Amino acid sequence: MEHSAFLELNFYTNKYMNITKAEMLSDLREKVSIFEVPSFFYFSLFEFKQDPNKILSRIDNEFHSTIVIRSSSIFEDGISASSAGEFESILNINPKKQDDVKRSIQTVIESYKHKESDNNQIIIQEMLENTSMSGVIFTHDLNSGAPYFVINYDDESGSTDTVTSGSGEYSNRTLYIHRASQKKLKSERFIRLLDAVNELEVILKSEFLDIEFALDINLKPYLLQVRPITTKPNWNRSIAKKIDLSLVGVESFLKERFKSIENIYGDTTILGQMPDWNPVEMIGRSPRLLASSLYKEIITDSPWRVAREIMGYSTPVGQPLMIMLAEQPYIDTRLSFHSYLPKNLSPSISKKLVNHWVESLSKSPELHDKVEFDVAITAYCFDIDNKIEQLIGNALSLEEKDEFKKVHLEQTRSLIIGNSAGSIDMAMIKINKLNDIQNNQTSNDDISLIFEKLDNCIHLGTVPFSILARHGFIAQIILKSLKAKKILSNDEINDIQSSVQTVASELVKDMNDLQTGDIDNKVFMKKYGHLRPGTYDIMSSRYDQMGNLGSNTNNSAAVQNANQEISSFKLSKLQKDQINNLLNENDFQDFYADDLFKYINDATVGREYGKFIFTKTLSEILELIASFATKNNLSREEISHVPLNKILEILKTSNNKSIEDNLRKISIEGAGKNEVSIATRLPQLLIDDSGVFIVPFQVSHPNFITTKKITAPCVFLKSDIDELSLENKVVVIEGADPGFDWIFSQNIAGLVTKYGGANSHMAIRCAEFGIPAAIGCGEQRYDAIYSGSKVHLDCAAGLIMPMH
Repeated sequence: MEHSAFLELNFYTNKYMNITKAEMLSDLREKVSIFEVPSFFYFSLFEFKQDPNKILSRIDNEFHSTIVIRSSSIFEDGISASSAGEFESILNINPKKQDDVKRSIQTVIESYKHKESDNNQIIIQEMLENTSMSGVIFTHDLNSGAPYFVINYDDESGSTDTVTSGSGEYSNRTLYIHRASQKKLKSERFIRLLDAVNELEVILKSEFLDIEFALDINLKPYLLQVRPITTKPNWNRSIAKKIDLSLVGVESFLKERFKSIENIYGDTTILGQMPDWNPVEMIGRSPRLLASSLYKEIITDSPWRVAREIMGYSTPVGQPLMIMLAEQPYIDTRLSFHSYLPKNLSPSISKKLVNHWVESLSKSPELHDKVEFDVAITAYCFDIDNKIEQLIGNALSLEEKDEFKKVHLEQTRSLIIGNSAGSIDMAMIKINKLNDIQNNQTSNDDISLIFEKLDNCIHLGTVPFSILARHGFIAQIILKSLKAKKILSNDEINDIQSSVQTVASELVKDMNDLQTGDIDNKVFMKKYGHLRPGTYDIMSSRYDQMGNLGSNTNNSAAVQNANQEISSFKLSKLQKDQINNLLNENDFQDFYADDLFKYINDATVGREYGKFIFTKTLSEILELIASFATKNNLSREEISHVPLNKILEILKTSNNKSIEDNLRKISIEGAGKNEVSIATRLPQLLIDDSGVFIVPFQVSHPNFITTKKITAPCVFLKSDIDELSLENKVVVIEGADPGFDWIFSQNIAGLVTKYGGANSHMAIRCAEFGIPAAIGCGEQRYDAIYSGSKVHLDCAAGLIMPMH
């Protein structure tokens, strides 16, 4: 039979159309053979009012262990609305303590007060103890109706309500299982659970179920509740087959991709959305085609590789770093690890290291956004011997380790001292040349300029920026090694980072000057107008297209904060001597502590300045495309679904169709691909092709900035500047995009991002301003925070908790 996810099927047979939760469970316990329904009985409010003592006596007689007192309202678990969580359930009640039982029943009854009826019911049920797993399973994706079993589960606490109550954030996990791919499951507990679910679907004649379940220590599945999925009317009913076809294509592609590639180190690979250039942070999980194609063109197809070759790294010739799976971006980590190795390192050592690091990442997937620090060694540092033992171990012989150490020292030394083509100074010459071009150009919306701008953006923008970004990582690695050598403390590193004044510091000050009238709007926009929250998104407004920019920065705390003098960090004489000794021991001739800290400062400032400059040309390219679209009667939304190569092709090739017809046809196809991509679930890391169909969403470990602790209300921002005041709020955003720099003029209390690495844009910003942050908290923590009204951040302890 075809996927019934999008067929017009009634939920349940007529028999089950209008019965309560209690009546449903009562009927099902006689029919299910795999699920077991824990012992229970139920009564109506009318019965309880008539003779409460009779009910209490029955509870005392029938139950000898802990019970749960649950709601079963006639307004609950309906076909059009579930009212899930609206009514109370009370757990862990001793049935022999009659006062506690009566009080708990009253609490459940009181929760019915807005929907009163004597026909409402109460369930008294045996409380399951010593469960190995509990949670909720949706038999289709709630948002899109995509053909997945979506299992939210807790396999740590032993409780049965952490998922439904939202209290088990750290033990709450999610697993997506493609409905047609159950046979690929290897986990016995999930096999047993889905066997029970499949039987329940047959009994209820529906594939649209919301099921609460538990498994005991023997993996026996228990049915706690079942209700219809009520979001079904919102689904696009044509999407299931498209997802199935898309996944078949992804699986076929991956079978080849996981094989060895000629002239590339490593026998296999891991594909990730956050390693290296972390594309999901910059363009999102399911970007539109224009955004993803721009990102590929100006960064991940060849500029990334050109930059690393200039810096003396080994580069995988001709290989694009990012691939698209179901229109979702993935970094090939084998290529990243290959390109982190100095070019003079022997091929045999290089192959061993890439294989070792790929294997390490597969064993520690939580490090997917920290590969430059905690998986691979990408630069020489003062604790290199410890790093080699931690991150290489027995993968190399002693002689091979010595060669690795020597070659890394030669490369890093030449980069830091500045006598190579890959130095900061050489990169800044190109960035400044691009800045001069921008300052001397006249306004022109001729689409033919796109070729020149793309060329400038790449050769004078993203290539030198890529070099500066790598220097930023090297600077961070060196700082961490000084901490490992006990020369610097954590607090001192925070002070060093907050003393670095990047272009963000200027933006904060200028934005407040704009608000106070000390800077003219035209002057401000000439410098910052190109910025947009969503750097690659043509749908996102630039600063100079936002009418309310600066209007919500009117608070004295923000102004005072922006005008505060930034104190420069100074090393003590002892620290200088210790660092000078280290430099001397590691053959950094005529290079001293002050020189090293100038390098660290320049690397951080240069990286942020380089990004600021190249994104101006990128923004101009997007506006050229928007103007071109308007001239051909297409909206920004329509052109956002057209890949860059198709636009360039139209500009270079004659066609018997009109430009409008050609673009619109491509746009409609692209919009359809984007809709399928959004509904398709793929993991953040693909270790093998089974991950295409069995998709775990594990809890990520955020990158905490500063050692501060705060509890504050949270504000969720999408793109355009909001009228909301952000003062003393924790700002929650998806990615660490430079276009959100305006938030730092608002005296925010903290920052949380869904995506982002330890050295990402917003991590640097928060370190610079001393703002507590959790960068890259992952999808599950982000969703949990989204449901709350406050956030508790304890950066020193590494804790982030949603609060209600």
